[in-house]
Amino acid sequence: MENLRTQIDRQLEYSRRKNLFCNPENNLLSFKPETIAYLRQNHQAIKAQSLEEEKELTEYLVDGAIRSLCHANQFYYFNELDKATLQKLYNKLLSKLKALPENEEEEAYKQLATEHFSALQSFLRRSNPFARHLYSNKAPYLEQEVVCEEYTAATQLHLLKIDIATLKEPVLDLGCGQQAHLVRYLRDQKLDAYGVDRSVSPSNHTFKADWFEFSLSDKTWGTIISNLGFSNHFLHHHLRVGGDYANFGIRYKEILHALKTGGTFYYAPDLPFIENYLKPEEFLLQRFAVEGTEYKAIKVTRLGS
Repeated sequence: MENLRTQIDRQLEYSRRKNLFCNPENNLLSFKPETIAYLRQNHQAIKAQSLEEEKELTEYLVDGAIRSLCHANQFYYFNELDKATLQKLYNKLLSKLKALPENEEEEAYKQLATEHFSALQSFLRRSNPFARHLYSNKAPYLEQEVVCEEYTAATQLHLLKIDIATLKEPVLDLGCGQQAHLVRYLRDQKLDAYGVDRSVSPSNHTFKADWFEFSLSDKTWGTIISNLGFSNHFLHHHLRVGGDYANFGIRYKEILHALKTGGTFYYAPDLPFIENYLKPEEFLLQRFAVEGTEYKAIKVTRLGS
């Protein structure tokens, strides 16, 4: 199973910069030769997998595909229904692989790859329709990846104008990144800090989920931080055609109400289209210039009882 996962990782890397929206005449989407060789050599072992092993493999494929897609464009979003659809897509691929005869020719695997990538393209068009307007249907490779950078703890604290001596606990980093740099730094400073991100490895202080899935209870957190995370995606949805800005607006309100009295939400970039409607008797809004940009870093403190 570990060798198979290694092959999956290599295949995902092989496909990462290729354009799923490219038309069939120009695209380079395929199983790499090493993938086909491995599948042919290990056909019986893959066919003999138990239901539990197949379930684990499908989950690994889905997780890897989402991670790879989001690396190409950080604004891709996949809800639970999307993930279930993707799981069915990979179950179908596995079933077709198992149904191939022993020692089947390479051409059959190439045809399966063509069908699989076509299904992936249809899936991405349905789940993230904005992307079809970004990418050429003639270019076989992505011209540019819209990556999510991970910043050092020092950079984040400086950008958001945070003095850790004033932080109210517990602290939540919403969109902490795969490495959870800020969470680890704050915990090293003996602060009760936690992080949530769709790509982070789960632990006793990090939760693998996106900001819509993670439960936020009223008056739970002393501080919530999101540097170029939640508000960056909210702004993207606010500006793009067909964006899911309504759900982001609801979640923004839930984040503020998850703060304890006196608690603070630090984030950047700013969201003036919603911040201007905050009630001054409930929330104190402070804006700080972000050097070298037109954006502001925001500090929202919950007032009242």
